[in-house]
Amino acid sequence: MKKTLVALATLAVAGGAFAQSPNARAIDASGVTIFGVADAALVSRSADNAGTLTSLQGEGRNESTRLGFRGVEDIGGGLAAAFWLEAAYNQDNGTGSTSTSNNSAVGQNSVTTATGASANSTLSLNGASAGGQQGLTFNRAATVSLLSKSLGEIRVGRDYVPAFWNLTVFDPFGTVGSAAATNIYFGTLGNRAAVSPPGNPSPQVRSSNSVGWLSNNMGGFRAQFMLGLSEAYSGCADLAGKGSGLDNNTCIGAAGDGKHIGARLSYASGPLSAAFGYGKTAYDNSAARTASAGVTGYNGDYTHWNLGASYDLGAAKLSYVLSQQSYGNQSVNVSAGTSAQTASTTGQVVTGTFTAVAVTAGSQNIAEAKVNSQMIGLVVPSGAWTYKASYVSGKRTGGLTTNVTTNKNIYEVADGATQTQIGLGIVYDFSKRTAAYATYSALTAKGLNATANNGVSSSPATAGNSVTATGFDLGIRTRF
Repeated sequence: MKKTLVALATLAVAGGAFAQSPNARAIDASGVTIFGVADAALVSRSADNAGTLTSLQGEGRNESTRLGFRGVEDIGGGLAAAFWLEAAYNQDNGTGSTSTSNNSAVGQNSVTTATGASANSTLSLNGASAGGQQGLTFNRAATVSLLSKSLGEIRVGRDYVPAFWNLTVFDPFGTVGSAAATNIYFGTLGNRAAVSPPGNPSPQVRSSNSVGWLSNNMGGFRAQFMLGLSEAYSGCADLAGKGSGLDNNTCIGAAGDGKHIGARLSYASGPLSAAFGYGKTAYDNSAARTASAGVTGYNGDYTHWNLGASYDLGAAKLSYVLSQQSYGNQSVNVSAGTSAQTASTTGQVVTGTFTAVAVTAGSQNIAEAKVNSQMIGLVVPSGAWTYKASYVSGKRTGGLTTNVTTNKNIYEVADGATQTQIGLGIVYDFSKRTAAYATYSALTAKGLNATANNGVSSSPATAGNSVTATGFDLGIRTRF
Protein backbone atom coordinates (compact mmCIF):
# COMPACT_ATOMS: atom_id res chain seq x y z
CA MET A 1 0.00 0.00 0.00
CA LYS A 2 1.32 3.39 -0.89
CA LYS A 3 2.69 5.25 2.13
CA THR A 4 0.97 8.60 2.42
CA LEU A 5 1.35 11.06 5.24
CA VAL A 6 -2.00 11.66 6.92
CA ALA A 7 -2.67 15.38 7.05
CA LEU A 8 -2.83 16.50 10.69
CA ALA A 9 -4.30 19.65 12.14
CA THR A 10 -1.55 22.10 13.13
CA LEU A 11 -0.10 21.26 16.51
CA ALA A 12 2.38 23.71 18.02
CA VAL A 13 4.26 21.24 20.15
CA ALA A 14 7.88 22.21 20.78
CA GLY A 15 10.13 19.62 19.24
CA GLY A 16 7.94 18.27 16.44
CA ALA A 17 4.51 17.01 15.40
CA PHE A 18 5.05 13.29 16.00
CA ALA A 19 2.26 13.03 18.55
CA GLN A 20 -1.40 12.24 18.17
CA SER A 21 -3.16 15.58 17.80
CA PRO A 22 -5.71 17.01 20.25
CA ASN A 23 -7.64 18.17 17.19
CA ALA A 24 -9.78 16.23 14.76
CA ARG A 25 -7.76 14.90 11.82
CA ALA A 26 -8.42 15.83 8.22
CA ILE A 27 -9.74 13.46 5.56
CA ASP A 28 -7.32 14.39 2.81
CA ALA A 29 -5.81 11.07 1.76
CA SER A 30 -6.03 7.32 2.18
CA GLY A 31 -2.97 5.32 3.14
CA VAL A 32 -0.67 4.10 5.89
CA THR A 33 2.42 5.81 7.29
CA ILE A 34 5.28 4.40 9.32
CA PHE A 35 6.86 7.12 11.45
CA GLY A 36 8.99 7.65 14.50
CA VAL A 37 11.74 9.38 16.40
CA ALA A 38 15.18 8.07 17.39
CA ASP A 39 16.69 10.09 20.24
CA ALA A 40 19.65 9.27 22.48
CA ALA A 41 21.56 11.41 24.96
CA LEU A 42 24.34 11.36 27.50
CA VAL A 43 22.63 12.40 30.73
CA SER A 44 24.20 13.53 34.00
CA ARG A 45 21.95 13.88 37.03
CA SER A 46 22.67 14.65 40.67
CA ALA A 47 20.83 15.50 43.86
CA ASP A 48 21.76 16.56 47.39
CA ASN A 49 22.92 13.60 49.50
CA ALA A 50 22.27 11.20 46.61
CA GLY A 51 25.39 11.48 44.47
CA THR A 52 25.63 11.74 40.67
CA LEU A 53 24.45 9.36 37.98
CA THR A 54 25.83 9.54 34.43
CA SER A 55 24.17 7.33 31.83
CA LEU A 56 23.18 6.95 28.20
CA GLN A 57 19.43 7.50 27.97
CA GLY A 58 17.38 6.39 24.99
CA GLU A 59 13.80 7.23 25.90
CA GLY A 60 14.22 10.65 24.27
CA ARG A 61 15.48 13.84 25.90
CA ASN A 62 14.54 16.25 23.07
CA GLU A 63 11.61 14.29 21.64
CA SER A 64 10.27 11.02 22.98
CA THR A 65 11.71 8.02 21.13
CA ARG A 66 8.91 6.12 19.36
CA LEU A 67 7.80 3.89 16.53
CA GLY A 68 4.38 4.38 15.04
CA PHE A 69 1.87 3.34 12.40
CA ARG A 70 -1.05 5.51 11.37
CA GLY A 71 -3.51 5.36 8.55
CA VAL A 72 -6.80 6.61 7.15
CA GLU A 73 -9.32 5.29 4.64
CA ASP A 74 -11.85 7.52 2.92
CA ILE A 75 -15.12 5.54 3.09
CA GLY A 76 -17.22 8.11 1.26
CA GLY A 77 -20.03 10.41 2.28
CA GLY A 78 -17.64 12.77 4.02
CA LEU A 79 -16.50 9.97 6.37
CA ALA A 80 -13.24 8.14 6.94
CA ALA A 81 -11.88 5.45 9.24
CA ALA A 82 -8.46 5.90 10.86
CA PHE A 83 -6.09 4.20 13.27
CA TRP A 84 -3.03 5.23 15.26
CA LEU A 85 -0.56 2.86 16.94
CA GLU A 86 2.44 4.40 18.68
CA ALA A 87 5.02 2.58 20.81
CA ALA A 88 7.73 4.01 23.06
CA TYR A 89 11.10 2.30 23.11
CA ASN A 90 14.59 2.95 24.48
CA GLN A 91 17.20 3.85 21.86
CA ASP A 92 20.09 2.93 24.16
CA ASN A 93 19.13 -0.72 24.62
CA GLY A 94 16.23 -1.48 22.29
CA THR A 95 13.75 -2.39 25.01
CA GLY A 96 10.09 -1.43 24.97
CA SER A 97 8.12 0.49 27.59
CA THR A 98 5.34 -0.40 29.97
CA SER A 99 1.66 0.33 29.51
CA THR A 100 -1.32 0.54 31.85
CA SER A 101 -4.30 -1.70 31.15
CA ASN A 102 -6.66 0.44 33.24
CA ASN A 103 -6.72 3.53 35.46
CA SER A 104 -6.12 1.62 38.70
CA ALA A 105 -2.94 0.74 40.58
CA VAL A 106 -3.44 -2.85 39.44
CA GLY A 107 -3.34 -1.72 35.83
CA GLN A 108 0.45 -1.47 35.85
CA ASN A 109 1.39 -4.30 38.20
CA SER A 110 1.42 -8.08 38.14
CA VAL A 111 -0.73 -9.65 40.85
CA THR A 112 -1.48 -13.36 40.77
CA THR A 113 -2.82 -14.06 44.26
CA ALA A 114 -5.03 -11.65 46.14
CA THR A 115 -4.94 -11.33 49.92
CA GLY A 116 -7.49 -10.45 52.55
CA ALA A 117 -11.09 -10.95 51.44
CA SER A 118 -9.99 -12.76 48.28
CA ALA A 119 -7.07 -14.82 49.58
CA ASN A 120 -8.03 -17.87 47.53
CA SER A 121 -8.72 -16.11 44.27
CA THR A 122 -6.64 -15.24 41.23
CA LEU A 123 -6.67 -11.69 39.96
CA SER A 124 -6.85 -11.16 36.20
CA LEU A 125 -4.90 -8.14 34.97
CA ASN A 126 -6.32 -7.78 31.47
CA GLY A 127 -2.92 -7.83 29.78
CA ALA A 128 -0.48 -6.50 32.37
CA SER A 129 2.61 -8.69 32.79
CA ALA A 130 5.19 -9.41 35.45
CA GLY A 131 5.95 -6.33 37.49
CA GLY A 132 5.05 -4.08 34.57
CA GLN A 133 8.13 -5.34 32.68
CA GLN A 134 6.75 -5.60 29.18
CA GLY A 135 8.15 -5.72 25.68
CA LEU A 136 7.22 -3.31 22.93
CA THR A 137 3.74 -2.01 23.65
CA PHE A 138 1.65 0.65 21.94
CA ASN A 139 1.62 2.55 25.21
CA ARG A 140 1.81 6.03 23.67
CA ALA A 141 -1.34 5.61 21.58
CA ALA A 142 -3.61 2.82 20.38
CA THR A 143 -6.76 4.26 18.83
CA VAL A 144 -9.29 3.69 16.09
CA SER A 145 -11.36 6.61 14.80
CA LEU A 146 -14.34 7.59 12.72
CA LEU A 147 -13.76 10.94 11.00
CA SER A 148 -16.38 13.31 9.64
CA LYS A 149 -15.72 16.43 7.58
CA SER A 150 -18.63 18.16 9.31
CA LEU A 151 -18.81 16.59 12.79
CA GLY A 152 -15.19 15.97 13.77
CA GLU A 153 -13.62 12.76 15.09
CA ILE A 154 -14.74 9.96 17.41
CA ARG A 155 -11.57 8.38 18.85
CA VAL A 156 -11.55 5.12 20.86
CA GLY A 157 -8.72 3.39 22.76
CA ARG A 158 -5.62 4.57 24.62
CA ASP A 159 -4.97 8.29 24.18
CA TYR A 160 -3.71 11.43 25.90
CA VAL A 161 -6.14 12.90 28.42
CA PRO A 162 -7.31 16.41 27.40
CA ALA A 163 -5.77 18.13 30.44
CA PHE A 164 -2.27 16.93 29.55
CA TRP A 165 -2.15 18.71 26.18
CA ASN A 166 -1.67 22.20 27.63
CA LEU A 167 1.25 21.01 29.75
CA THR A 168 3.20 19.75 26.74
CA VAL A 169 2.01 22.13 24.00
CA PHE A 170 3.07 25.26 25.89
CA ASP A 171 6.23 23.84 27.48
CA PRO A 172 9.32 24.93 25.45
CA PHE A 173 10.80 21.49 26.23
CA GLY A 174 7.64 19.56 25.34
CA THR A 175 7.61 17.88 28.80
CA VAL A 176 10.69 15.87 27.72
CA GLY A 177 14.21 15.77 29.17
CA SER A 178 15.93 17.32 32.18
CA ALA A 179 14.02 20.63 31.93
CA ALA A 180 10.54 19.13 31.48
CA ALA A 181 7.92 21.09 33.41
CA THR A 182 6.40 17.76 34.51
CA ASN A 183 9.32 17.44 36.96
CA ILE A 184 7.18 19.75 39.09
CA TYR A 185 3.67 19.21 37.71
CA PHE A 186 3.89 15.48 38.42
CA GLY A 187 6.71 15.64 40.95
CA THR A 188 7.01 14.75 44.59
CA LEU A 189 4.74 17.52 45.88
CA GLY A 190 1.78 15.33 44.95
CA ASN A 191 0.28 12.43 46.88
CA ARG A 192 0.68 9.93 44.05
CA ALA A 193 3.86 11.04 42.33
CA ALA A 194 6.00 7.88 42.51
CA VAL A 195 4.53 5.48 39.95
CA SER A 196 5.76 3.36 37.09
CA PRO A 197 5.95 4.81 33.57
CA PRO A 198 4.39 5.70 31.18
CA GLY A 199 2.38 7.89 33.50
CA ASN A 200 0.33 7.97 36.66
CA PRO A 201 -2.78 5.78 36.51
CA SER A 202 -4.64 8.72 38.05
CA PRO A 203 -4.33 9.30 34.97
CA GLN A 204 -2.16 12.35 34.44
CA VAL A 205 -0.90 11.71 30.90
CA ARG A 206 -2.94 9.00 29.16
CA SER A 207 -6.08 6.99 29.72
CA SER A 208 -6.69 3.48 28.50
CA ASN A 209 -10.23 2.34 27.62
CA SER A 210 -11.30 5.81 26.52
CA VAL A 211 -13.90 7.21 24.14
CA GLY A 212 -13.43 10.77 22.93
CA TRP A 213 -14.81 13.39 20.57
CA LEU A 214 -12.63 16.03 18.88
CA SER A 215 -14.21 18.89 16.99
CA ASN A 216 -13.27 20.46 13.69
CA ASN A 217 -12.06 24.06 13.54
CA MET A 218 -14.90 26.45 14.41
CA GLY A 219 -13.58 29.94 13.74
CA GLY A 220 -10.34 29.21 15.57
CA PHE A 221 -12.03 27.29 18.39
CA ARG A 222 -11.73 23.54 18.90
CA ALA A 223 -13.13 21.26 21.60
CA GLN A 224 -12.19 17.84 22.95
CA PHE A 225 -14.06 15.56 25.36
CA MET A 226 -13.06 12.17 26.80
CA LEU A 227 -14.59 9.42 28.93
CA GLY A 228 -12.29 6.76 30.36
CA LEU A 229 -14.14 3.67 31.59
CA SER A 230 -13.66 2.38 35.14
CA GLU A 231 -13.64 -1.36 34.28
CA ALA A 232 -14.37 -2.23 37.93
CA TYR A 233 -17.37 -4.40 38.77
CA SER A 234 -20.32 -2.46 40.17
CA GLY A 235 -20.34 -4.70 43.28
CA CYS A 236 -16.67 -4.22 44.17
CA ALA A 237 -15.85 -2.82 47.58
CA ASP A 238 -12.07 -3.16 47.82
CA LEU A 239 -8.91 -3.66 45.80
CA ALA A 240 -8.64 -7.25 44.52
CA GLY A 241 -11.45 -8.35 46.84
CA LYS A 242 -14.83 -9.89 46.14
CA GLY A 243 -17.97 -7.86 46.42
CA SER A 244 -21.38 -9.25 47.18
CA GLY A 245 -22.61 -11.54 44.43
CA LEU A 246 -19.34 -11.47 42.47
CA ASP A 247 -18.67 -15.18 43.10
CA ASN A 248 -15.29 -15.95 41.49
CA ASN A 249 -14.89 -12.54 39.85
CA THR A 250 -12.17 -10.35 41.34
CA CYS A 251 -11.84 -6.60 41.50
CA ILE A 252 -9.21 -4.14 40.33
CA GLY A 253 -10.64 -1.59 42.75
CA ALA A 254 -13.86 -0.33 44.28
CA ALA A 255 -16.87 0.25 42.05
CA GLY A 256 -16.24 3.24 39.78
CA ASP A 257 -12.51 3.39 40.47
CA GLY A 258 -10.54 4.83 37.55
CA LYS A 259 -13.45 6.45 35.73
CA HIS A 260 -12.06 9.51 33.99
CA ILE A 261 -13.80 12.49 32.41
CA GLY A 262 -11.87 15.21 30.63
CA ALA A 263 -12.36 18.22 28.37
CA ARG A 264 -10.31 20.82 26.54
CA LEU A 265 -11.31 24.03 24.75
CA SER A 266 -8.66 25.73 22.62
CA TYR A 267 -8.37 28.82 20.45
CA ALA A 268 -5.69 29.57 17.86
CA SER A 269 -5.58 32.50 15.48
CA GLY A 270 -2.50 34.22 14.11
CA PRO A 271 0.22 34.53 16.75
CA LEU A 272 -2.12 33.77 19.68
CA SER A 273 -2.90 30.32 21.04
CA ALA A 274 -4.76 29.58 24.28
CA ALA A 275 -6.53 26.60 25.85
CA PHE A 276 -8.26 25.38 29.01
CA GLY A 277 -8.01 21.74 30.08
CA TYR A 278 -9.83 19.74 32.77
CA GLY A 279 -9.83 16.16 34.02
CA LYS A 280 -11.24 14.20 36.96
CA THR A 281 -10.67 10.57 37.92
CA ALA A 282 -12.84 8.95 40.58
CA TYR A 283 -11.40 6.80 43.40
CA ASP A 284 -13.14 5.46 46.49
CA ASN A 285 -11.89 6.87 49.81
CA SER A 286 -12.75 3.96 52.10
CA ALA A 287 -10.14 2.90 54.63
CA ALA A 288 -11.28 -0.73 54.43
CA ARG A 289 -9.61 -1.50 51.11
CA THR A 290 -7.34 -4.53 51.01
CA ALA A 291 -3.97 -4.74 49.30
CA SER A 292 -2.83 -7.66 47.17
CA ALA A 293 0.75 -8.76 46.50
CA GLY A 294 2.10 -5.39 47.56
CA VAL A 295 -0.28 -3.38 45.35
CA THR A 296 -2.12 -0.60 47.14
CA GLY A 297 -5.24 0.95 45.68
CA TYR A 298 -5.63 4.67 45.13
CA ASN A 299 -8.28 6.52 47.08
CA GLY A 300 -9.52 10.07 46.95
CA ASP A 301 -10.59 11.61 43.63
CA TYR A 302 -7.90 13.16 41.45
CA THR A 303 -8.75 16.45 39.69
CA HIS A 304 -6.59 18.49 37.34
CA TRP A 305 -7.29 21.76 35.53
CA ASN A 306 -4.93 24.08 33.68
CA LEU A 307 -4.88 27.16 31.49
CA GLY A 308 -2.16 27.72 28.90
CA ALA A 309 -1.36 30.38 26.32
CA SER A 310 1.40 31.40 23.92
CA TYR A 311 2.10 34.40 21.73
CA ASP A 312 4.48 34.35 18.78
CA LEU A 313 6.34 37.64 18.41
CA GLY A 314 8.24 36.39 15.39
CA ALA A 315 11.66 36.76 16.94
CA ALA A 316 10.53 34.83 20.02
CA LYS A 317 7.57 32.89 21.37
CA LEU A 318 6.33 33.42 24.93
CA SER A 319 4.21 30.87 26.78
CA TYR A 320 2.51 30.50 30.15
CA VAL A 321 0.70 27.71 32.02
CA LEU A 322 -1.31 27.87 35.24
CA SER A 323 -2.13 24.45 36.70
CA GLN A 324 -3.82 22.94 39.76
CA GLN A 325 -3.99 19.29 40.79
CA SER A 326 -6.18 18.16 43.68
CA TYR A 327 -5.87 14.86 45.56
CA GLY A 328 -9.21 14.34 47.29
CA ASN A 329 -9.91 13.40 50.90
CA GLN A 330 -8.47 9.98 51.71
CA SER A 331 -8.98 7.56 54.60
CA VAL A 332 -6.33 5.09 55.71
CA ASN A 333 -6.05 2.47 58.45
CA VAL A 334 -3.48 3.46 61.06
CA SER A 335 -1.57 1.15 63.41
CA ALA A 336 -1.16 2.15 67.05
CA GLY A 337 2.23 3.38 68.28
CA THR A 338 4.58 6.10 67.10
CA SER A 339 5.62 7.01 63.59
CA ALA A 340 9.38 7.33 64.18
CA GLN A 341 10.98 5.18 61.49
CA THR A 342 13.38 5.21 58.58
CA ALA A 343 11.33 5.13 55.42
CA SER A 344 12.03 2.75 52.56
CA THR A 345 11.95 3.63 48.86
CA THR A 346 8.94 1.42 48.23
CA GLY A 347 5.86 2.82 46.51
CA GLN A 348 5.17 6.39 47.54
CA VAL A 349 7.77 6.58 50.31
CA VAL A 350 10.92 8.67 50.03
CA THR A 351 14.00 7.81 52.09
CA GLY A 352 14.16 9.84 55.28
CA THR A 353 13.72 9.77 59.06
CA PHE A 354 10.32 10.76 60.41
CA THR A 355 9.68 12.64 63.63
CA ALA A 356 8.02 10.55 66.36
CA VAL A 357 4.30 11.27 66.56
CA ALA A 358 1.76 9.46 68.72
CA VAL A 359 -0.67 7.45 66.59
CA THR A 360 -4.03 6.00 67.60
CA ALA A 361 -5.20 2.83 65.89
CA GLY A 362 -8.14 3.16 63.50
CA SER A 363 -9.11 5.15 60.46
CA GLN A 364 -7.41 8.48 59.84
CA ASN A 365 -8.53 11.08 57.33
CA ILE A 366 -6.04 12.79 55.03
CA ALA A 367 -7.41 16.17 54.01
CA GLU A 368 -7.45 17.21 50.38
CA ALA A 369 -4.02 18.19 49.08
CA LYS A 370 -3.45 20.55 46.15
CA VAL A 371 -0.46 21.36 44.00
CA ASN A 372 -0.61 24.78 42.34
CA SER A 373 1.95 25.31 39.57
CA GLN A 374 3.00 27.95 37.05
CA MET A 375 5.32 27.90 34.07
CA ILE A 376 6.80 30.74 32.02
CA GLY A 377 8.48 29.71 28.77
CA LEU A 378 10.56 31.29 26.03
CA VAL A 379 11.61 29.94 22.62
CA VAL A 380 13.95 32.00 20.38
CA PRO A 381 14.67 30.68 16.87
CA SER A 382 17.78 31.97 15.10
CA GLY A 383 18.55 30.26 11.81
CA ALA A 384 19.53 26.67 12.48
CA TRP A 385 19.70 27.39 16.21
CA THR A 386 16.82 27.40 18.70
CA TYR A 387 17.24 28.68 22.26
CA LYS A 388 14.85 27.64 25.03
CA ALA A 389 14.24 28.70 28.61
CA SER A 390 11.59 28.05 31.24
CA TYR A 391 10.82 28.77 34.87
CA VAL A 392 8.44 26.45 36.71
CA SER A 393 7.19 26.76 40.28
CA GLY A 394 4.88 24.62 42.40
CA LYS A 395 3.40 24.83 45.89
CA ARG A 396 1.61 22.19 47.92
CA THR A 397 -1.28 23.03 50.25
CA GLY A 398 -3.26 20.72 52.52
CA GLY A 399 -2.86 17.04 53.28
CA LEU A 400 -1.26 15.70 56.45
CA THR A 401 0.92 18.05 58.47
CA THR A 402 2.44 15.21 60.53
CA ASN A 403 3.87 11.86 59.49
CA VAL A 404 2.15 8.66 60.58
CA THR A 405 2.81 4.98 60.12
CA THR A 406 0.02 3.58 57.96
CA ASN A 407 -0.64 0.35 56.16
CA LYS A 408 -0.55 2.31 52.90
CA ASN A 409 2.94 3.81 53.38
CA ILE A 410 1.79 7.30 52.49
CA TYR A 411 4.63 9.81 52.58
CA GLU A 412 3.37 13.29 53.29
CA VAL A 413 5.10 16.50 52.27
CA ALA A 414 4.39 19.39 54.60
CA ASP A 415 1.73 21.95 53.84
CA GLY A 416 3.34 24.96 52.11
CA ALA A 417 6.28 23.05 50.59
CA THR A 418 7.54 24.48 47.27
CA GLN A 419 9.60 23.51 44.24
CA THR A 420 11.15 25.74 41.58
CA GLN A 421 12.97 24.77 38.40
CA ILE A 422 15.04 26.73 35.90
CA GLY A 423 15.57 25.12 32.49
CA LEU A 424 17.90 26.19 29.66
CA GLY A 425 18.29 24.51 26.30
CA ILE A 426 19.81 24.85 22.83
CA VAL A 427 19.00 22.91 19.66
CA TYR A 428 20.93 22.90 16.39
CA ASP A 429 19.03 21.62 13.34
CA PHE A 430 21.22 19.87 10.78
CA SER A 431 18.07 19.38 8.69
CA LYS A 432 14.30 19.32 9.09
CA ARG A 433 14.58 15.89 10.70
CA THR A 434 17.92 15.74 12.53
CA ALA A 435 19.22 17.89 15.38
CA ALA A 436 21.77 18.00 18.20
CA TYR A 437 20.79 19.48 21.54
CA ALA A 438 21.89 20.32 25.07
CA THR A 439 19.63 20.93 28.08
CA TYR A 440 20.32 21.95 31.67
CA SER A 441 18.01 22.30 34.66
CA ALA A 442 18.20 22.96 38.39
CA LEU A 443 15.27 22.09 40.69
CA THR A 444 15.11 23.34 44.28
CA ALA A 445 12.65 22.12 46.93
CA LYS A 446 11.83 23.80 50.23
CA GLY A 447 9.61 22.73 53.12
CA LEU A 448 9.63 19.84 55.58
CA ASN A 449 10.02 16.47 53.77
CA ALA A 450 10.01 18.07 50.31
CA THR A 451 12.44 16.45 47.88
CA ALA A 452 14.12 17.52 44.65
CA ASN A 453 13.95 14.90 41.92
CA ASN A 454 15.30 14.92 38.37
CA GLY A 455 15.82 11.22 37.82
CA VAL A 456 17.89 11.17 41.01
CA SER A 457 16.04 12.02 44.22
CA SER A 458 17.50 14.14 46.99
CA SER A 459 17.09 13.50 50.68
CA PRO A 460 14.01 15.18 52.22
CA ALA A 461 14.41 18.81 53.18
CA THR A 462 14.30 19.79 56.84
CA ALA A 463 12.35 22.76 58.13
CA GLY A 464 13.90 26.02 56.96
CA ASN A 465 16.34 24.36 54.52
CA SER A 466 16.28 23.45 50.84
CA VAL A 467 17.53 20.62 48.63
CA THR A 468 18.52 20.70 44.95
CA ALA A 469 18.67 18.34 41.98
CA THR A 470 20.29 19.11 38.62
CA GLY A 471 20.23 17.50 35.20
CA PHE A 472 22.17 17.86 31.97
CA ASP A 473 21.39 16.28 28.57
CA LEU A 474 23.64 16.17 25.51
CA GLY A 475 22.15 14.26 22.60
CA ILE A 476 21.08 13.78 19.00
CA ARG A 477 17.61 13.26 17.58
CA THR A 478 16.32 12.25 14.16
CA ARG A 479 12.77 11.80 12.88
CA PHE A 480 11.67 9.30 10.29
